[in-house]
Amino acid sequence: MAQVVSQANPSSSTKSRQMKKGDRILVVEDDVDLGGLLCDLLRTEGYDAFRVDDGDQAVERVADSPPDAIVLDVMLPGMDGFEVCQRLKFRRDTNLIPILMLTALDDDKARGKGLRVGADRYLTKPFEPDALLSEIRHTLEHRRKLQDGNVRTAIQFQMHSDGRLREELNDMLSELFMQTPLSEEDVGRIRYAVLEMVQNAVEWGNRNRKDLEVSVSYEVTKDFVKFVITDQGEGFNPDNIPHAANEEDPVQHMSIREKLGLRDGGFGILISKGMVDEFKYNDAGNQVTLIKYFGK
Repeated sequence: MAQVVSQANPSSSTKSRQMKKGDRILVVEDDVDLGGLLCDLLRTEGYDAFRVDDGDQAVERVADSPPDAIVLDVMLPGMDGFEVCQRLKFRRDTNLIPILMLTALDDDKARGKGLRVGADRYLTKPFEPDALLSEIRHTLEHRRKLQDGNVRTAIQFQMHSDGRLREELNDMLSELFMQTPLSEEDVGRIRYAVLEMVQNAVEWGNRNRKDLEVSVSYEVTKDFVKFVITDQGEGFNPDNIPHAANEEDPVQHMSIREKLGLRDGGFGILISKGMVDEFKYNDAGNQVTLIKYFGK
């Protein structure tokens, strides 16, 4: 059943229609009615929209004729949208194609998974057409800046402890494909490590408080890429984290987590250390630095 809740404002994009005319948007949606409505909506904005029914067709279509952006449903027959997104976002030749996930799954776990596999944006059904069009325009403009060489070699931003920060990080991490000689595997590892440490800053540093922010600094030099992630929490002793895994006994923390009523996990720091060349906390425990050298 199609789940569009309102009509787009017809006066909002007369100028942008000319600017965006010719951009090709692939809609991956197995609901025929909704897929047709999405294509019609995009065509009113001047986009060249076309649809496929499932994830396997989407991957094949992108390989044959890469679109300028993708609107991707999650719950698809066969290969689901998460797998499609990961396949495309972790390849150098398709990473820059913006992916907007559009799905009925609105829980934190699903949203977090979508962002971890590289989705540029994540909208839920029912959706506002103007919101969808706005996200499409934003991601296409970001891609153009990357392709034109108008990219950032150093940046710092602060956001509240929510999923939007991870969306911004997905934008930023995509730039590694454009700015560095890192392999697809290395970019994937760095993406994982940074997102894991951002999640730690949100959950453990700021204790999920919405009034506190996480700061992310990003720098690319001729020799390395560096991320510095800072939370506003009270900090902790980085040498004594009983609820986290450690190299000597990777699972001993599980009993502590069970006693504290914490979710399974605690491997983030241990895994992230193995994905970069330098990993260090400040003395206060509220700032972590990750460095990956080129050629290592």
